Amino acid sequence: MDSRLRGNDINMQTITAVIPAKNEEKNIERCVSSVSWCDKVLVISTGTDQTAEIARRLGAEVVEKNKSDNDDFEDVQKNLNWAIKNCSTDWILRIDADEVVTEELKVEIRDIIRQSQIKSDKIGKGTDFIRLNPISSDYIVGYGIPRTPNFLGTFLKGGDWAYDRLVRLFRPKFCRYDPIVKVHEQFKVNGKIGYLKSSLLHYSHPDKKTLFKKFDSYTTLEARELKETKLSAFFKLIFIPPYIFLRWMIYHHGYRDGWVGVQAGAMRAYYDFLLYSKFLQLR
Repeated sequence: MDSRLRGNDINMQTITAVIPAKNEEKNIERCVSSVSWCDKVLVISTGTDQTAEIARRLGAEVVEKNKSDNDDFEDVQKNLNWAIKNCSTDWILRIDADEVVTEELKVEIRDIIRQSQIKSDKIGKGTDFIRLNPISSDYIVGYGIPRTPNFLGTFLKGGDWAYDRLVRLFRPKFCRYDPIVKVHEQFKVNGKIGYLKSSLLHYSHPDKKTLFKKFDSYTTLEARELKETKLSAFFKLIFIPPYIFLRWMIYHHGYRDGWVGVQAGAMRAYYDFLLYSKFLQLR
């Protein structure tokens, strides 16, 4: 086990960075480098490009599973559950290949782990945490982390995406992905959730080509799972997109990003327009 996180304290709790990646050769080096301070970096490569080779060259452990060029988000969740089940460290930091851990976030995570070690020592060495009841205590088993989205080269200050708080730092004994939907994964946490202040940098939409490709893939899968009547879908097609745009611009302060914020809000609204359009075509 690498002692990069633990320093001189051999009893320090440990952490694995888990990175699911499909054809991410443009992003993987930036991502892996940002978590090189973790005790272990595990890349689960499911694509067919050079992602796995680049990750290995950077010192990450690489597992290649379900290799394909097709999008299958259920496989992603199953692969993450496999990583959680086989994790040998106290913590997991799940990070996507198009995300980056900032220096501020790294410091905050390391502080969390140190504080957890102190609490662990107070409870007693050798305690099996799985026997504790985290729901009825102040024992936090997962932390939501905000993300700062990069839209067409600009980091957004407002908008819906800037208010993401996904649980990405967690104790593997208490958490699992529930692959009940193909898009927008469901994460189950058996215990208390805390929230960090520092954010991940999310290079989700670096250009319009990537944006439209992602929107097309996501909405195609999601439209097949919608449980709507045609009438309900038709009204949502008309009214949901303008609602989303106004929510983005006003309630979530998208106006702070000026013209870029307007474009981002319009694209977010277009996502739902595309979704309900595809659903009605399928019906």
